[in-house]
Amino acid sequence: MLLLGVISFLWDTITNYVAKLMDKVYESNYVMALFSCVMATILVAHLKSATVILNQMRPKHRAQVIERQPSPINIVSCVTQKLKLQESLRWFSYDELPPAVILENNGCTVIMRISCSPEYTPYITGGNLPGNYYFMEASFKWNSEHSIDSHNYAMEMQVLHAANMSDVPYEFLTVSYMFDLGLQKNCMFDKIINNLAAIRRAGSAIELPPFDLATMMWRFGSDYYSYRGTYTNGSFALPSQWLICTRTFYISAEQLARFRDICDVYGRKIMWNARQRKPLGNRRVALNCS
Repeated sequence: MLLLGVISFLWDTITNYVAKLMDKVYESNYVMALFSCVMATILVAHLKSATVILNQMRPKHRAQVIERQPSPINIVSCVTQKLKLQESLRWFSYDELPPAVILENNGCTVIMRISCSPEYTPYITGGNLPGNYYFMEASFKWNSEHSIDSHNYAMEMQVLHAANMSDVPYEFLTVSYMFDLGLQKNCMFDKIINNLAAIRRAGSAIELPPFDLATMMWRFGSDYYSYRGTYTNGSFALPSQWLICTRTFYISAEQLARFRDICDVYGRKIMWNARQRKPLGNRRVALNCS
């Protein structure tokens, strides 16, 4: 908590300084354009540094955990363990407008991240979660990685969160949404899909006009599967608790084709980027109900 207080103080100091600087910048159109380019470059570098930090967070025990609880899996609904929730999941700040949204192609998938002050970072709590889990990134897999009763989906959106405490049973939480092919386009993906052409090349990134995460993520309170597994976006792997939404969403064939235009590090189109499914072993999948 002390660290969050220090970060919040530093953020307030920086934003106050930037506000004063912007007053000067607005006086000149030329300086304004130059300043915008510089700030966009700094922002992209700042968000990409998160990948570097997570890439270095690989102690030996974490690698062993990843080995013991592989993902993805096939969920067999009739053998899941039903758990009654004492309270629903609660979602905070997902309807807040972040200062910046970054879309990146890391050569394996499309990743969306945001930049905002700590006190406005979206987070999930409640349900049977042991604490607050803060939004880190959303990545997209086409076809789906997980299947339910052997049904494969056209796409899966995986939303990674991290706890702000170390003394929790699991440090990372991934919320998953499944998408089947539909006749109509999914308008909630417009802000992503309309900008995919700008990040076709591996390693490229673009800043999007800000939008709140609630427009893309259904904030469910119950009726979700959960199990211990592993999250990866192609750049790093993390042990994670999974929450898989039981509601199915839809995406059009044309929208899916736009994702398949994304290229890997060799310049080849990524036709699919889902991992192979792994056996559940002695783990259990729970169906969390209200």
